[in-house]
Amino acid sequence: MIKIWGKLTVDDKVIKGVVVDIDEKSCSFFDMLQQVSHRLNIPTPVLLDKHVYDFNLFHISVFRPDDFVESVNFEKFVLELMKETN
Repeated sequence: MIKIWGKLTVDDKVIKGVVVDIDEKSCSFFDMLQQVSHRLNIPTPVLLDKHVYDFNLFHISVFRPDDFVESVNFEKFVLELMKETN
């Protein structure tokens, strides 16, 4: 299991956030994106190769309003892998 922090920001301030436990072995990146979007009650954005690449390389992926088909009321939707603390 991994923990994904999904957050919505306006003016670099978090206006809403959620941490979702994801089973990475049985879940694709798109499935993870859908789960986090659903928990935040926002539409699922269009997924581009750049988003997957950034998440795999930097453990963070940023979606902007242009990545959504519908209009949204935030500046960024960020998916971030939370580090495990033992």
